[in-house]
Amino acid sequence: MKEDEITPELLMVMSAAIAAYLGKNVRIRQVRFVNPQLDNSWGRSSRVVLQSSHFLKR
Repeated sequence: MKEDEITPELLMVMSAAIAAYLGKNVRIRQVRFVNPQLDNSWGRSSRVVLQSSHFLKR
């Protein structure tokens, strides 16, 4: 296994954590690693805006 590999077990753990937080089952559609060396403030702020635009019912 490579260090940057997303395994089925990792996806299951992520899905369980999200489901526990939201209180309902979730489907993970896409997962990718973000290279911290290429990360910048513009990209970070864009991700914040994108994530905050999703309406989650509780």
